[in-house]
Amino acid sequence: MKTGGMSLSSGVAKNFAVDEVYPHRELDLGDFTEGNVRFRAVTIEYLLRLSAERRDRIRYYGGHFPYVTCELLGGDFCTLTILRDPVDRTVSLLRQLQRHAESIRNGDPQSAEPASFEEIYEQPQVYEPLVHNHQTKIFSMTSADNPRGYMQPVVIDDQRLALAKRNLEAVDVVGLTERHGEFIDQLTLRFGWQLNRDRRVNVTPSDSPALAESFRRRIEADNAIDMEFYEFAKELVDAREA
Repeated sequence: MKTGGMSLSSGVAKNFAVDEVYPHRELDLGDFTEGNVRFRAVTIEYLLRLSAERRDRIRYYGGHFPYVTCELLGGDFCTLTILRDPVDRTVSLLRQLQRHAESIRNGDPQSAEPASFEEIYEQPQVYEPLVHNHQTKIFSMTSADNPRGYMQPVVIDDQRLALAKRNLEAVDVVGLTERHGEFIDQLTLRFGWQLNRDRRVNVTPSDSPALAESFRRRIEADNAIDMEFYEFAKELVDAREA
């Protein structure tokens, strides 16, 4: 989340027929009834339930998925991903969540104020599922974790980090948010896709208060493994370009 993937995916999808792209805006995203969670399309259980006929038709899967999803779907994928500095990614996520989160203080609805970044960060439904060494988690989950999706908490350690690095090396095209244009150029050259280098969707507004430097340092410390993983990603991208 918050690496520029939605901008990328929406652009890539335009190079395929509608029914060749997952998720399909009607088949997978069109049901918002109470019995269907909005995010079912990014759950592995839902993916595995797709019919063989449907999967034979799909040429492009786009979304937030653990890397192990490729294995669970049978392999033989050409893979691409985009990563972001963990602190910047977290800040962007917090800004987005702040737009939709309110904290009612003192039991008085009239005193409703936007929740602070710290309050949002510490929420159990935010920190472990969406922040804590999140990118390393995405690339280190295995079938033994009984993976359900990208929001599933997993304890990250040095062994997970080593696995995440090996898996990232196996990805065909790796990009960095801070070098988004270069990533688009790679995809255009390699696959012949028509892509808009400057296309941006789901951009988080930056009009909320700036983060205190102490809080940025806290995010960095909490996500030390992810910081190391991102440094590895930058070195990988540089080595491939060289």
